[in-house]
Amino acid sequence: MALLALLLGALICNFVYVNRTADRLLEMVDALPSSPDESALAPAEELSAFWDERTDTIGFSVGYTVLDRISEQAATLVTTAKYHNFFDYQLAKELLRDAIRDMRRLEQFSVGNLL
Repeated sequence: MALLALLLGALICNFVYVNRTADRLLEMVDALPSSPDESALAPAEELSAFWDERTDTIGFSVGYTVLDRISEQAATLVTTAKYHNFFDYQLAKELLRDAIRDMRRLEQFSVGNLL
């Protein structure tokens, strides 16, 4: 019984950690400037660094395809902000949002995720 309680506690802690990380990432994406001017690079780098600090821990439960998607889009976001590429910057923001939502969806408690 204690093992079951420990396992359940670990699952809940993981759920909370992944979802708080997803919340913060989405807040950071939403706070990015709408165009990749000089003010966009620092927040994009901050988002990328925030994500890089958490990939090892989140990697225990989130699949590497989702981790890689988020990492790739965060890197693309930084690069497009650095070189002021408007269309790719917008695309990277949307693809990053989508990847973050996928991470959250895959970590939700649901019958489909248990099967």
